[in-house]
Amino acid sequence: MKLNYVDHISIATKDVKRAEGDFSKALSIEPFMRYTIQEDKINVVCFRIGETVLEFMEDTTGDGEVAKFVYKRGEGVMLISLNVDNCKNALEELKKNGVRLVNNEPRLWKEYNRRFAFIHPSEMHGVLMEVIDGSYPK
Repeated sequence: MKLNYVDHISIATKDVKRAEGDFSKALSIEPFMRYTIQEDKINVVCFRIGETVLEFMEDTTGDGEVAKFVYKRGEGVMLISLNVDNCKNALEELKKNGVRLVNNEPRLWKEYNRRFAFIHPSEMHGVLMEVIDGSYPK
């Protein structure tokens, strides 16, 4: 599998607006994108740093995966995402290598036509990793 670059790093936070303000002020940078995914129960704000995006995520319902993460571990890095040429092919290679996956088939981020899947944290020493193809809008 060809790993292209770190696509994004997702940071779980209790308050995405506060995180946005703190990050913008500290580094004199403005977000390039905001979005909500109802199905995943998250609000997200994104900052581009070179090819990599930093995402700050907050839970919208109190019972989603971000809320569970913050409750268990506190605010912080929740996910590291690796850009690949083809997510389905990357999953096949990971399966062939005996890697435990959260998703056996790619999920589709339809707004941006990007496919992604998660590697189980037990395989990556406690870090939730993702493989994703495509790219963010410029």
